[in-house]
Amino acid sequence: MKKVLLLCASHNDLGLIRGLRKLNYYIIATGNKDNLPGNGLVDKWIKADYSNQELILQIALKEKIDAICPCCNDYGVYTAAYIAEKLNLPGYDSLETTLTLHNKDKFKEFAEKHNILTPKSKSFKNCDDALEYIKTTKFPIIIKPSDASAGNGISKVNDINQAKDAIKFAFSKSKNQTIVIEPFLEGSQHGFCTYLVDQKVITFSSNNEYSIINPYRVEIDTFPSSNWEQCSGILIEQIEKIAKILNLKDGIFHLQYIYNNGTPWIIEVMRRVLGNMYSVPANKLNNIDWDYWEAKARCGLDCKDFPKNIIQTGYYAYKEIMSPKNGIIEKINIPQTLEKFKYDQFMLMNEGDEINDYSHQPVGFLFLKFSSKEEMDEVLIRNYRNDLVVLKEIG
Repeated sequence: MKKVLLLCASHNDLGLIRGLRKLNYYIIATGNKDNLPGNGLVDKWIKADYSNQELILQIALKEKIDAICPCCNDYGVYTAAYIAEKLNLPGYDSLETTLTLHNKDKFKEFAEKHNILTPKSKSFKNCDDALEYIKTTKFPIIIKPSDASAGNGISKVNDINQAKDAIKFAFSKSKNQTIVIEPFLEGSQHGFCTYLVDQKVITFSSNNEYSIINPYRVEIDTFPSSNWEQCSGILIEQIEKIAKILNLKDGIFHLQYIYNNGTPWIIEVMRRVLGNMYSVPANKLNNIDWDYWEAKARCGLDCKDFPKNIIQTGYYAYKEIMSPKNGIIEKINIPQTLEKFKYDQFMLMNEGDEINDYSHQPVGFLFLKFSSKEEMDEVLIRNYRNDLVVLKEIG
C-alpha cells in the first residue's frame, strides 16, 4: 500500500482523509495538537509542526512516502510544495509559484504585471514606510498581513489617526513581517471555487460570504452566489489566464472577490481545500466529492476522468455557531427555525468548554438545505440568530 503524508488532521481536513481512504493510501498525519478530530482516523499520527519544512522533510524521508497532501492552511501548502520539490513528487506547482499565489504581496505584484482584475495595492516591511505611504492615500483603506488567513490582522482604516495601530496589528499577525495596503471596496463578498484540469476550469462552486460577528472572518456562506451568472465567465477567464502563465497543475483553484458596480474584483486566491468545512455544502451543490478530487490531484494522480457537465443545483449553506462574547459554555441551543433546515452538523466545542477568543473561535457548524434563495436569505441573513451559545453567568 502506498503511503501519503497529510500535514494536519483538523476538522477542515476530514474530507481529505476520506478522499485518501478512497484512493487506498496508508495515511500518516502530522499536527501540533493531540486532540484533532482526524488523529484517530489515520493509520499513523506524528506530532510535528507542519510549518517546519525541514522537520517534515525528515519525516517524509524516514517514512518513505509516495505522496504528500497539504492541509487547510497556507503554511501546509508551502511545506507540501517544498517537500514535493525536494523529493520530486508529482501533483504540485513549483514552490515559487505556490508562494506567489498564497502571499498577498507577491500575488498583487503578479496581478499588476499581468493585468489581473484585482485592487492595486502596496506592500511594506516596516511601519514607518507604511505610515508615510498612507499619508498620500485616499480613505478608506484596508491593511492586512500578506500571509495570514481567516481574517487575522485585517483592519479597515477610515483616517490617518487609525493607521498606526492598524499597521502594528497587521505586522503582529504576519510571520514574514510583510503587510499589504489597498483601497477598501464597497460591495458584497463572494467565493468562487474551481477545479482545474490541463489549466482549464471544468467546474465551479460559488457562494455569498457574510462576516457578522467578526467583519473579516466569514461566518456564513450561502450557495450559490447571487451573482454567479454575471461573474463566472469573467472569473473563469481570469483563472485560466493565471493558470496558463504559471503553468498550474490540476486541482482546486479558489478565489474571493468583491462585487462592486458590476465588476468582480479578486482580493485573494489559494490552491487548497477551504476552511469552515466549505466542501460539505459544496459537495451537495455540485454532487461531487471536492476533497476526493483535490486529494487525487495532490497525490499526482491522473484527474482527466473528472466528471463532466457538473452544475450547481439547489440552495445550501453553512453557519458557524459563534458566541457573542467570551466565557464558559452552559448550553448550545439550535432553534427550530434552523433545526428544520439542518442536514448535518459538526461540533468543535461542548458544554463546559471555555471560549477565550469568541470572534475567531467557532463552536461548531450547521449545514443547511433550503428550497429557495429567498428562504435561505430570510432564515440566515434577515433573521440572523446569534443566541445559539448560552454562557454561564458569573457570580
